[in-house]
Amino acid sequence: MLMTRERRQEAYLTVERFTEVPMLVLSALLVPLLLAPLLFDLSPGLDDALFVLDWAIWGVFALELGVKTYLSPQRLPYLRQHWFDLLIVVLPFLRPLRVVRSARALRVFRALRLVSVVARVTHSTRAVLAGHGLQYILLIGLILLLACAGLVMLFERDSGGTIDGYDEALWWAITTITTVGYGDRYPITAEGRGIAAFLMLLGISLFSLLTANIAAFLAQPEQNGQTASMDDLLESIKRLEAKVDELQRATAEPAPAEAPLGRN
Repeated sequence: MLMTRERRQEAYLTVERFTEVPMLVLSALLVPLLLAPLLFDLSPGLDDALFVLDWAIWGVFALELGVKTYLSPQRLPYLRQHWFDLLIVVLPFLRPLRVVRSARALRVFRALRLVSVVARVTHSTRAVLAGHGLQYILLIGLILLLACAGLVMLFERDSGGTIDGYDEALWWAITTITTVGYGDRYPITAEGRGIAAFLMLLGISLFSLLTANIAAFLAQPEQNGQTASMDDLLESIKRLEAKVDELQRATAEPAPAEAPLGRN
């Protein structure tokens, strides 16, 4: 039985509402999965376990993309808007190809996967942060920081610059997102500088949100006091209105007639 456009839209919104947080968690989990083989010499057993986990998460993403594409009222615009989901699903199939076996192509392939995951995390935060607090903002900022450090390491490695390992990339990312900028580590490739610009904007946004939340917290006691004062004033007005109504009723009632005087 074919679904009507309205029912598909309703079902799409339901799926979107129930999957936004779990898919954000899986997107964040993909970041260390992609970075671990680059940072550590993994044992064959651990490497196989991460490989299985990677494909299991890929299966969830593929299922989500298929369901949402089917339920979306406009499927092609949906795929264009969610290009990062399409890359997350399609890119693993390109790995066995001969063109991806060179060192440079493999580095670009890993960078594309990280870029698509970072784009997915960034996109998913908008809906999640609408109903959650500062702790989610800081958590997502930390995930993006780690991912950007990994991306810069991929682009800057063997480029002759000052960033050649993840520890150096992470130090550079921390000094960049905090707008300190010591200058001891800096990207020289166009891709690395683009990531640096994104990280600067991310740092400004995070600290602006943090400042706004601190200001709101400090102003909260004063607001509570003003609310209490307004409640007391309203209560006094209500009591005064009750007294006025009572006086009006008392003056409106006719005076009792005097009894006639008896004859002596």
